[in-house]
Amino acid sequence: MTVYGRDFAALYNDKFGFWGPKMWPFLSQAVAKHNPEAKTWLDLCCGTGSLLSLVCDAGFDTVGVDRSSYQLKYAKQNAPRARLVLADIRELSLGRKVDVVTCMFDSLNYLTSSKDLKKVFRSVYRHLNHHGLFMFDMNTFEGLQDTWCRTSTIRETNRLILIETSFDAKKGLGRCLLTGFIQQGRVYRRFEEMHIERGYHAAEIEALLGQSGFYFKKLDGNYLTRPKIRSSRLLYLCNAE
Repeated sequence: MTVYGRDFAALYNDKFGFWGPKMWPFLSQAVAKHNPEAKTWLDLCCGTGSLLSLVCDAGFDTVGVDRSSYQLKYAKQNAPRARLVLADIRELSLGRKVDVVTCMFDSLNYLTSSKDLKKVFRSVYRHLNHHGLFMFDMNTFEGLQDTWCRTSTIRETNRLILIETSFDAKKGLGRCLLTGFIQQGRVYRRFEEMHIERGYHAAEIEALLGQSGFYFKKLDGNYLTRPKIRSSRLLYLCNAE
């Protein structure tokens, strides 16, 4: 089943672009503190470009990567100065290094095997310049367990979206089924997407980071404070060893 297809990409661009602006003050300050000479920025799973546009406006030479051509169509509109690459981040090879890499809004949770997550961590390490900074956030096992067990709707004049989430604790997998109805004249077009995320325990994320050559600092990803026992999201700031 396709994810981030035509209809959901349009919805995502309208409704879910808030995370980039929310995180930008912290991310930009972190770069200014830990890598003040940074000039190049790579945003993995850039989506519709909400963070990319801010990075570009700040004067960085910016690259955005996503595997959805529909998402990148909006990213091109929102961040016209960014170089956009259609690619799977597990197979990324840009042929250049950068000063900053980001991957935000729990995008890495879509990698449901630790093997794939480690593969991406190692790829990021290879793409970073000396003293480069890698920042990402992830939903935790506890976060999916606590919050992915509900149904909600988005109701608008010309569309209705039903969002159903569930979590399988034995497999550590959260499922989010999106069913949408888009008005076209007197009829509605239906679409459906199944999004699957793995809830990782912090210890596993951190072991994979260490094996990939990174040392790190972590924060609660929602409140940007010291992590709690059941933080639903963690934010990592990583430097290469």
